Amino acid sequence: MNRTFSPHDRYGYAFQEEPDPETANLLGNTPARWGRMPPLSRLLIVEVGRFLQQHGLLEQGGNLGRSGKTVGLIGGTSRGSLSTDLEFAKTLEQGVDLASPALFGYTLANIPLAEAASHYGLIGPVYAIIDDDNPLQHALAECKRHCKHSEEIDFMLACYFDDLASESEPQQLKITFSIAE
Repeated sequence: MNRTFSPHDRYGYAFQEEPDPETANLLGNTPARWGRMPPLSRLLIVEVGRFLQQHGLLEQGGNLGRSGKTVGLIGGTSRGSLSTDLEFAKTLEQGVDLASPALFGYTLANIPLAEAASHYGLIGPVYAIIDDDNPLQHALAECKRHCKHSEEIDFMLACYFDDLASESEPQQLKITFSIAE
C-alpha cells in the first residue's frame, strides 16, 4: 500500500478540519484533537485504521488493546515533523508569547504515530526512526526485532510516513505499511 496524498485528491481528508462521512465512519469516533492536528497526524490515524481493517485485524472503530492484543507501530521517516516544525517556527516570528501551542504539540516525529496508537489501542512499542535511505526497511527491521525478542507482542506495524513538502507542492503526504509477526 503506497499512496501519495495531496489536498486536491480523494484523500484530502487529511487537510479538512472535520472528517468527511467516509472518514468519520472509518474512525468510529473522531479524535478530540482532530481539528488541531496537522495533516500528517490525520493521515496516520486514518490509514492505520484502514490498513488494519483491510487486513481483517480490526473491526470498524475497534481498539486492539481492549481486545487483548499487544500491537506496536514503528514509523520510518526521512523528514519527520519538519513541515510542522517550520509552521511552528513561523508563529515564533511574532514573539515567543504568540507561538502556537497547538502546533508545538506536533513538533516531534513520533506524535503522529502516538495519535494513531492511542486511537486504535496499540499498546506495544511506538516510535519513529529517521532514515534518509530506506525508512520502511529500517522500521520493519525494528519491528521484527521486537517480535523476535518479546513473547507479549502479537504483531507490529511498520510504516514509512512523510510530508515531502516543497516550494512547488506545499504538502505531499506519503505512507506505506507492512506487518511483522
